[in-house]
Amino acid sequence: MHGKDLENNQHIYDSIIIGGGIVGAGLFREQALHNLDVLILDQADFNSQTSQGSSKMLHGGIRYLEQLDFFLVFEALKEKNIWLKLTPHIAKEMPLYLPVYKHSKWPKFALKMGLLLYDILSLFQNTPHKMFSKIKTLEIFPSLKSKDLKGSGMYYDGVVDDAKLGLECIYDALTSTRAKALNYKKVVNVHKNDQKIFEVQTLDTLTSKRETFYAKVIQFATGPFTDKIMKDLNISWDPVLLPSKGSHLWLKKDALNIKNSMVLQTKDGRIIFVIPSRESILVGTTEVSLKEDEELLNIKPSKEEIQYLLDCVNEYFPSENVTHEDILSSFAAVRPLVKDGTSRGKTSRKHKIFSPMENMYVIVGGKYTTFRKMAEDLNKKVFKKLNIRHDKSLTLRPLQKKSVITSAFETQINKENIEEIMKNELVRTKEDLLVRRLSVPSENHLDPEAKSQLTKIDMKDQCE
Repeated sequence: MHGKDLENNQHIYDSIIIGGGIVGAGLFREQALHNLDVLILDQADFNSQTSQGSSKMLHGGIRYLEQLDFFLVFEALKEKNIWLKLTPHIAKEMPLYLPVYKHSKWPKFALKMGLLLYDILSLFQNTPHKMFSKIKTLEIFPSLKSKDLKGSGMYYDGVVDDAKLGLECIYDALTSTRAKALNYKKVVNVHKNDQKIFEVQTLDTLTSKRETFYAKVIQFATGPFTDKIMKDLNISWDPVLLPSKGSHLWLKKDALNIKNSMVLQTKDGRIIFVIPSRESILVGTTEVSLKEDEELLNIKPSKEEIQYLLDCVNEYFPSENVTHEDILSSFAAVRPLVKDGTSRGKTSRKHKIFSPMENMYVIVGGKYTTFRKMAEDLNKKVFKKLNIRHDKSLTLRPLQKKSVITSAFETQINKENIEEIMKNELVRTKEDLLVRRLSVPSENHLDPEAKSQLTKIDMKDQCE
């Protein structure tokens, strides 16, 4: 009797995925494409934590060349170019300029060699890099600090709506009648019953409703929450994470006189992205260690991080005098770095898979850009347990369902498309609608008419 427990007639899923961020979404999509009976659960909204807190990029990670992590860069560049082809409506290639000064960490010749290697590792799928003189660089960025400027390098990477990509993977999975996705379901207990089936007990964080779901195999794709979740569930587990907080700012469009994206080298050895995006400018990211007991859910930037980013921008653009008044909004997220040494700045973004008990898997680490490959690596193990042949070509298919709004600043927000989103895109709170379905970081980014549309929305029925 397929999918049923003979004793109590409960539905048994082939697989339950705990964690609905980008990696969980990748697992879910591939399992649905293989026609598994699969359920995905998240304690908040899908892609609402680390997976919406990135620098909004699909990239190889140019700074990993310095660590000689060539395979990671090669793999990430390959994945970047896959998603640029599969989701051109939410991801596109863009040029990034990296100015070089007299005392820069990467002098101009070293930068040229690095950018050439980056193109080679992309198997020349990237648009080729270019180098520019000081005069040309100042033509492109008129308000850039000119003292000690030697020129700049320009290379190509991808920009993406990070939350939207994860959501569209979930929507794609849900075109299978055997796939189910539930958000705001906190897992409060996991154990195996006498039939060796996992019982997963959940608490709805909006309604307090309790439910139990059953599965043959379960996977945790819970990112920076993994160590805490395993401890709370009393699963035998040695902590493996070295979490690092990264924060970003959204500046007003006129805060900086720039039209092109930049990579800034900081005095403490980091790189900061400055990306003009729609009607604002994204600046980030920081890298701050977390206290052992610090709350990870819905984490916010600190005053020190905000000031750090403003100082970095003003160092490169001293005549602009960017202040707190120029900030539209800010956000933060936690990188799920795996312990691999003592320095956060040099920690590799390679992923690892653990199996704390039979038919239970935990995936940690990795980069946003490589989520499809991470899911593939874990699903090979899951499919083997379920005696299913793995077809790696399935995830290279175009997604079957796009979001109603792929850009809030290119598509008008109106009553009709909001109603369609509420009906079809798993919305349960107003923040779900605003930040992830409409792709608007905060109401400060909206014009008065769009704000008026949102104030009329009643979310009462969505919570049930």
